[in-house]
Amino acid sequence: MTQIVSLQTARVRSAVHLQPGSGTEHWTRRELERSDPEQWVFDAIAGLPHEDFALACWSQQPNLRKAAVKLASYITPRWPTEDGSSLLAHSIGEAVKRAKAAVDNGEVFTGRFVGVYLYGLTLHARDVARLSIKGVDRFGVLEHWRPFSEPLQPWASRLGVDTLIAETVAPGPTEATVEGIRSHMIVRVSDPIDTGYLLKHAAQG
Repeated sequence: MTQIVSLQTARVRSAVHLQPGSGTEHWTRRELERSDPEQWVFDAIAGLPHEDFALACWSQQPNLRKAAVKLASYITPRWPTEDGSSLLAHSIGEAVKRAKAAVDNGEVFTGRFVGVYLYGLTLHARDVARLSIKGVDRFGVLEHWRPFSEPLQPWASRLGVDTLIAETVAPGPTEATVEGIRSHMIVRVSDPIDTGYLLKHAAQG
């Protein structure tokens, strides 16, 4: 006798199969759709030591706020650092801290200021590389998100993925993988002029 398996049953079976332990988190698409990347960015800086400086920085350099929003669209507020805190908040905090240090050191020309901000924003590519993101689509097929191929929430929406499964990669990522992902991050979050500032004035931080 032929057994008929519903789409919902297929999804449940796939989800159960993909729960190996504490290295797995589940993020619902509905949860991500409650807000948007712009709001995620402002929520991420709320209460940070350099919150006022960040707002002033973004007022003077809207391209830097836009870079943070683009990063948010790819990693969302849910992406964790190794200690479990928000990678988005951590990355923005690092970017703003480095930009403020440049100002305090008298390095106020645009190329250096923009470069160190972008360096900090994309510094923690290893935390991105630590996770593999997948989900079961509307047809019951397991789909894998390629890092920085497209923003995460629209990717899930396009495929009909209701729950994103974030798994810790084991063994950890190689240096080549980390560098490759950071290169993708830089291209995706910044425009060519700002990328040039990063490479010329802050390639080493």
